[in-house]
Amino acid sequence: MNAELHKIEIKKILILKWGALGDMLAATSAIRAIRESFPQAEIVLLSTNLMKQILPEGTLIDTIIDHRTYGKSIFSLIRLILKIRKEKFDLAVNLRWTSDECAVITWLSGAKYRSGSGPEKLTKLYNIPVSTPKSYYHEVDRNLDIVKGLDVPVNDDLPYMPISKKDTEFGKNILQANNIHSSNLLIIHPGASNFRKAWMPDRFIAIGRKATEELNADILITWGRGEYDLAKSVAGGIGKKALLSPETKTIGELAGLISQSRLFLTNCTGPMNIAVATRKPVVALLGSSAPEDWRPYGDIHRYIKSPLILSTYTDDEVLKAMELITVDEVWKLLSSRWSELV
Repeated sequence: MNAELHKIEIKKILILKWGALGDMLAATSAIRAIRESFPQAEIVLLSTNLMKQILPEGTLIDTIIDHRTYGKSIFSLIRLILKIRKEKFDLAVNLRWTSDECAVITWLSGAKYRSGSGPEKLTKLYNIPVSTPKSYYHEVDRNLDIVKGLDVPVNDDLPYMPISKKDTEFGKNILQANNIHSSNLLIIHPGASNFRKAWMPDRFIAIGRKATEELNADILITWGRGEYDLAKSVAGGIGKKALLSPETKTIGELAGLISQSRLFLTNCTGPMNIAVATRKPVVALLGSSAPEDWRPYGDIHRYIKSPLILSTYTDDEVLKAMELITVDEVWKLLSSRWSELV
């Protein structure tokens, strides 16, 4: 640990992290490392209520402050900063490395020790600045580098999400009701938050049919908000051995369902990162997403990157990138991985 940091007892820690689902899941291993290094400290997370579904209060963190309840005006920001200063934090860690706002909040937090890696123009606001690569670099590693800059040891670099007994039972009950064994379950999530980043439905159908015919797999099609019709069409196209998942009303329910599978096939999307955090093997299809940044993190996962590799993509090129991923190459990878997971 940083030698100067050793001189005081860190009693209260502020961590800043919010964003899309994948962004927050990518921060969980860094948050866990902080908790393990400061087991007696009170840890407060400045985030959103979505994070309460990923890391409920009382797990790795004690309290979550939802920054959105303070609004977006300059006066709202001042109110938030005043609240944070009243908490008298000893250490503030900014895991939102691209955010000017979070760098300023960290600086004004009143914490004696302030750590972060960016934005580059604002690194002087930290008294424990951390340097990370400017080029492609996995989001999990960026978060971990910030805590390593505090000389905090990282015992497990994999993203983490606790699954409650209730959510585990949710997944088990669905399988039991449909006479499916987890060792034979392939979950397919055909949607994506950006429809252009989703593989074509007819190709998911082709993979599902081959999986039922050649692997004798049971198929479960999961879906999120706005994806029901897509999921229903994919399940119907695959046929009798494909089951359309009931609605998962929380991140925990989806995690409980994924935890019961043998393999999870999806696009580069939030549920991909949930599967990673539940430690279930993933086959991910990356179109315009750079694997250096957003491949499924961990040795048990596999991915296919589109041959269309550009520094930036137009909307049409995002679609084209997914179109260039073929059924044959996905089937070759998926069937091989399925066989390995005995």
